[in-house]
Amino acid sequence: MVSLMGYLAFVQAREALKASVFAQLNIAASLKERELSRWLSDQGQDLLAFSHLPSVEQNATILLTTPSRDPRYIVAQQALQENLERFVEYQDGLQEVFLISRGGRVLGSSDRQIIGQFQPLSQYSEITRDENTPLLSNFYRSASTGKPQMTLATPSKNAQGQTLGLFATHLNLERMDHIIRQQISLGATGETYLVSDIGSSLSAKNVLISAQGEGNLDDLEAIDSYGIQQALSGQRGQGLYTNHRQQPVIGVYLALPGKGLGLLVEQSQWEAFAPARSLAILLLGLGIMLSSVMAGGMVLLGRQIIRPIRAIAQTARRVSTGDLNCQTPILTDNELGQLAQGFNHMIHQLQQSYQALSDYNHTLESKVFERTQALQLKNQELESTLEELTRTQTHLIQNEKMAGLGQLVAGVAHEINNPVNFIHGNLSHLDQYSQDLLGFVEQYQQIYPHPHPDLEDYIENIDLEFLQDDLPKVLASMRIGTERIREIVLSLRTFSRLDESEQKAVDIHAGLDSTLLILHNRFKGKGESPPVQLVKHYGNLPLVDCYPGQLNQVFVNLISNALDALEEQVNHPPESPPQITITTALVEQERVRIEIADNGPGMSEEVQGKLFDPFFTTKPIGKGTGLGMSISYSIIVERHQGTITCHSRLGEGTMFRLQIPLRQARG
Repeated sequence: MVSLMGYLAFVQAREALKASVFAQLNIAASLKERELSRWLSDQGQDLLAFSHLPSVEQNATILLTTPSRDPRYIVAQQALQENLERFVEYQDGLQEVFLISRGGRVLGSSDRQIIGQFQPLSQYSEITRDENTPLLSNFYRSASTGKPQMTLATPSKNAQGQTLGLFATHLNLERMDHIIRQQISLGATGETYLVSDIGSSLSAKNVLISAQGEGNLDDLEAIDSYGIQQALSGQRGQGLYTNHRQQPVIGVYLALPGKGLGLLVEQSQWEAFAPARSLAILLLGLGIMLSSVMAGGMVLLGRQIIRPIRAIAQTARRVSTGDLNCQTPILTDNELGQLAQGFNHMIHQLQQSYQALSDYNHTLESKVFERTQALQLKNQELESTLEELTRTQTHLIQNEKMAGLGQLVAGVAHEINNPVNFIHGNLSHLDQYSQDLLGFVEQYQQIYPHPHPDLEDYIENIDLEFLQDDLPKVLASMRIGTERIREIVLSLRTFSRLDESEQKAVDIHAGLDSTLLILHNRFKGKGESPPVQLVKHYGNLPLVDCYPGQLNQVFVNLISNALDALEEQVNHPPESPPQITITTALVEQERVRIEIADNGPGMSEEVQGKLFDPFFTTKPIGKGTGLGMSISYSIIVERHQGTITCHSRLGEGTMFRLQIPLRQARG
């Protein structure tokens, strides 16, 4: 009976303790989450304020819009470099701050060693959640070091609102690690830590995220527990489970939205339920020693121990509703009294954090209001310009859709193909019949060398000898003509590829040849322009998995632009006549390289920098839409996961190099 009552008291005390510990852990988790969010917001606002300094904006605009040889570029780069280094010197939360162009090239950085290097743009998201939060932080694995990294980025725009580049910074994870790991009255075994999944879509790999970790993320040992799985799946909750060290813990887990991280706050079950175990041992001893007063003593003792635990649980419930002015009464001097003292200390810390957060929100609201007023004025100025630009863009895109004439070409080719095949197929019979008739006439002349006078007059009128000589030539000429028409029809169908809008394996050389046949007339030259020589260096290519119709469109754009450039160059030296060279090759058995080069006038670096921008053209008004190269870039880079680069110098010609994978990803 004594053991049964001791066990019941232990169970009751354990449940009360569990509720109290869960309350402490939830408060600690909320405090850590708010501190981390506030710290990230502070760093973002610092970067945003720095990027909008007048001198910083001016120097960044010069670096993003001026050629590197310009003296202004060097002066602006030096001035921006000093600003970046001075800014990072007074910001312990930032590792480095740098400016990158739209192409991913680092133009200025507080770390001088990375200037001129290229960074993967996918790391620097510019997603804007709302107008008051222009910065987005995200956790990812660094492509260069393999270590955990968090980045803040904000766009650098010109006066017209066009994005020129990005200001970005890598956060100092040691500061974040300090925020997460700082103890908040969770006992000797209490800990808080961050985890992340760095595995693939097929295999998860959960690792402990710490600024003190050595090596890259791939070398870290995978960890797992029920709490880690729930947190990384976006859940928030609490429970008793085994942690990643295979130790029983009582823990609270939650996900940090938008950062790919999970936050866990845990305490050893051994330490958390120590008062309950002490109670059980004490009750058992008292039961054996005081069996005569077992019932009254057990009930009285149980109430004395449970009352402070219930008081702590009641206070925790009040704190969870937002009442931070309450205090837990300290009714004993034992472990429960120490627990109550620790709980009161944690409430005091939470009060201070909420007060700091309230002050920060007040300051942030005033800044947001001022910034909103400025943005509203700019938006009103841009609305009319945007409407006009939208109308112009729609008109130009509609003109580009005239490329749909390829459908008409394919239809005409199909309609011509049937009668031409009929004529071509019957020419062999006609040739045989004519040979038979000519043979008959020849036999007749041998047998009857002196025909009737009327027949001789008719033979002389129709010039039979000429007919016998010219008829085979006429039939041969007709055969050549029909074969030529069939070749043209085949090239038109190959070029249009209307029945091949999906991915399929095709012969790249066939697409190039069909494009050259379509443009064959332009190679002949016109007026004073000499004919253009065509040089082909075709490599041994296998069938390539691609979108053939779109790829042919790219070939037409590049070869047509080369022909336009050669036509504009009036005076060609005799030793260097106008020439277009097409070269194909297989690169590392994985990619196909296609080079289209001309010896025309070439392009300046300024033109090359804008070559793939939508609506940019160097042609006269009415001759070009400025969308051809932009569409070609989209087809190669976005549609085929390839690359397109331009190499040109003034007076030395231009060469475009395309590279696409041999096999495309399906789906």
